[in-house]
Amino acid sequence: MSGRRFWAHLHLLDRQLVDRDGRLCGNVDDLELEWRDGRLWVSGLRTGAGSLARRLGARVLGAWLDQVHRGVDPERADHTFIPLRHVADLGDHVTLSLDRTEVATWHGERWVADHVIAHIPGSGHASDE
Repeated sequence: MSGRRFWAHLHLLDRQLVDRDGRLCGNVDDLELEWRDGRLWVSGLRTGAGSLARRLGARVLGAWLDQVHRGVDPERADHTFIPLRHVADLGDHVTLSLDRTEVATWHGERWVADHVIAHIPGSGHASDE
């Protein structure tokens, strides 16, 4: 990716995230920006419902959703942040060099599947790990 120029809002926001094995693992819900050399640069991606809520202006809801998510995955310090160094390729989706279990959205989806969907009669929920 080095040397290529991108329009962040066109090439990153709302793109599907795919892990290193080609499995879906969420969406790019927001971007982390930093000032460098008098310009704004993308330093990482944000994923998860809290990040999306904040991007859409619902800051209190976003903070609450992030707090809930931290309860699902308390071991991660910053559970919604994916450093740009983990982006392997950009195309019609964003390919990561990570496994989906290392992405914040996977833990939330896994929790819902195990604790909610699995208890719905006829859901046919089976672990896909």
